[in-house]
Amino acid sequence: MKPAILLVLFCFAVTSAAFAQRSAPPPAPPPPETTQPIPVEVTPLQPPAAPQPVTNSPAAVPDTQEARELPLDSESFDVRVHRRVAEYNERHQERERHMSAYDKATESDPGLVRFADPRKVQVELTDELDRERTSEELSADYAEQAHEVQGRAQALSEFLAKRQATLEDLNKHAGSSRRQDMETAMANLARQPSSPETLAAMRDIDQRLSEADRDEKDLPAEVAQAQQETADAAAELTKLQALQQAYEKEAKAFTADALSAHQNRLRLANKLEYFVVRAQAEDTLDQGRKSLDSVEHLSPSPEVENLLRGPGATAKSDTTMEQMRECIQKSGDVRACRQSSHQE
Repeated sequence: MKPAILLVLFCFAVTSAAFAQRSAPPPAPPPPETTQPIPVEVTPLQPPAAPQPVTNSPAAVPDTQEARELPLDSESFDVRVHRRVAEYNERHQERERHMSAYDKATESDPGLVRFADPRKVQVELTDELDRERTSEELSADYAEQAHEVQGRAQALSEFLAKRQATLEDLNKHAGSSRRQDMETAMANLARQPSSPETLAAMRDIDQRLSEADRDEKDLPAEVAQAQQETADAAAELTKLQALQQAYEKEAKAFTADALSAHQNRLRLANKLEYFVVRAQAEDTLDQGRKSLDSVEHLSPSPEVENLLRGPGATAKSDTTMEQMRECIQKSGDVRACRQSSHQE
């Protein structure tokens, strides 16, 4: 009987407070402000400017050679990559035209092969150097893009973690144990003597119960939304990770291309050195052949030969021979006789 009386008293107190709030006169509205006219400044229309005459000034022509000097932030990734590849292809085609010109020259004159080969190697060396630098630039572009995608994936991963935490929290609120605890507390407060503290606590619990009713009503939709967002975020994260791996793969491929071009450049440099050394050797041999073909020996004059072949020289030679033989026969010492004949 006593709890019923307390509940009746509580309902009467709540009803009295609500009636007192409704019967209170509404606050008087503020006095209307006097509106002043706002001056409007009218700007007179200016006559249209005269059109500028069109001239063939060189400054109006864009310089296509400055395409490489554009800042990276002024163009998108796709545009930048396409520009690098297109510019390299143009330079590569120009070098191919040089190679074709050398081939035609050697076909018409085979003697120009030794001069055309080093120049063709120089063109190929320039082409491989250009390919190496362009591949390095493209590798850096794809690596930068992969890093940017990694940042987007990291942000999406953090969002996914928050949504998963929200879903776990919603699942915890799905149970009815919390509501039962609040109803039990409300019933216990209703049994206690009426006091301002008790009434305030009961109002707070009643507000929580109302929020719990709204949460229970909206909870299925919130759970479904959180689950859908979590699934979509997980799918997008998988796609971003695959895109990051694709960019990293392209960056590694362009790095390998740059390394291949560098190795080819070293081999071409060795080949160019060989052509230079061989050309120097061929020039030396050609000069040597010409020098040997034009050799002229110096012969003695006929007077000198006649003088040397005269009778005086022959008689003297025969006398010396007879004296050396006579000396050998007498003494038997060949060395001493030979020396004595030379001294005479």
